[in-house]
Amino acid sequence: MFSLRNVFKKGLSAWKTCSRNISALYITGDKANENYVTLQPYLDFKGTFSDRQSLEQSIASRGLDIGLESVLSKYQKYEMHHAQLAKVAEEREVVTKRLKELTKAGGSAEQLDDLKERGKSLRNDLKTLKQKLYPIEDDFIHDYLHLPNNLHLQCPTGGQEKLLYRHGLPKSERESFSHLSRHDLIHFVDNNRYYMMDQAAHFDVNAMQSLARYFVKQGDFIQTANPDFVRCVLLEANATPLTDYHLVQEEHLQNKINTAYLTGGAAFESYLGAMTKLCVYPSVLPLRYICCGRSYNRAETDLNGPIPSLYTATQTNAVQSFVATQRADEAECEQEHILNLAIDFYKTLDIPFRIVYAPAKQLTPAESLRAVIEVYAPSLQRYVCVGRISNYGDFVSKRILFSTRREKHYDFLHLVGGPVLYTSRLIAALLEHGFHLEDCKMLGTASAKTTQQQDLQQFKDLFK
Repeated sequence: MFSLRNVFKKGLSAWKTCSRNISALYITGDKANENYVTLQPYLDFKGTFSDRQSLEQSIASRGLDIGLESVLSKYQKYEMHHAQLAKVAEEREVVTKRLKELTKAGGSAEQLDDLKERGKSLRNDLKTLKQKLYPIEDDFIHDYLHLPNNLHLQCPTGGQEKLLYRHGLPKSERESFSHLSRHDLIHFVDNNRYYMMDQAAHFDVNAMQSLARYFVKQGDFIQTANPDFVRCVLLEANATPLTDYHLVQEEHLQNKINTAYLTGGAAFESYLGAMTKLCVYPSVLPLRYICCGRSYNRAETDLNGPIPSLYTATQTNAVQSFVATQRADEAECEQEHILNLAIDFYKTLDIPFRIVYAPAKQLTPAESLRAVIEVYAPSLQRYVCVGRISNYGDFVSKRILFSTRREKHYDFLHLVGGPVLYTSRLIAALLEHGFHLEDCKMLGTASAKTTQQQDLQQFKDLFK
């Protein structure tokens, strides 16, 4: 059963546009009294601005309204004031050190008074410079955090996707009908409320668990359970538009800018809390995780049409993948590994599907490349997304300080992941293709009953 409760707000007017004066990801010193700093990201200014051509291409290809010249101008101003601040701070340290030496050596009272006065003057200058720097820093960092990740070489920069794989072709002669006409299996109220019944309800759970088991057994993944709620700081770290998820209404909120959002456990962002400020040994890499859970995504409701259906429903069960590697080439191999496992699953169902690279305009600022798994929806006469695997590079890891230690320095990890399956959309497509859900074969189905019995027995053993 699916039904969203009124435990969240639709968002205040300031949040509807995602225009915020204060970032939860980066808080300057003048605002630290009112809002505690949850995370201080690694800001790689030199790395970001070193390849200006790639950055400009990324901004233009994504269609972002970002003036790079303006950001660079603010960066120069920020660097200049930082240099002034560092110079005064260094001079103050010299004066403090000299004062200690003269005091110990028995210097004259006049010399000591002069140094003390100079120290006070430098302290006041330092305080004044800091106050002047705060608005400059806030203005620049706010713009800097909106800069996108560089695009992968394989990412299409035009408006068309790039076909990677296709299985089966749609049958044009088939008389199409909407899955919503199957009232025996689906009771649909609106995009926020619908109910799976009978075989649809069984398939909803079995497909999710079957795919997760296959990833564990054949892909060397570890299955996890993730939180359904994610703090704003992690959404900002992943450059996720705040309008993608529902803002949760909280009472007695201590940090008013780091609010909670309802994402579901099967969301990429739900993994980030466990990875924040985490340093792992290279020997444990790659980290491969898979999880089953809910996915609540408001952005998914805009699929080229306003007609409500399971294809545009706000919530669904899903299977989410997450992989961390040390190098970029390893991340590419892991993305291919996930896609190959997904292909095995969808080929078993024998439904027309394909995998494409999404064009740059469809990517979030954090993504450098996105592979989309699409099945053909007869009622819509087009392919719809049932999963996607994205390559984030080290863009997100730098923001959440997720790293590995190699000798005497730290390397930020390269992340790959995304939902491999949205069950509701798959069920809708299967019904429209005339499949009987109880007859659909899935990977791992033969051993599913045995696995469930073992899990039940392990649970009973806890109470012996």
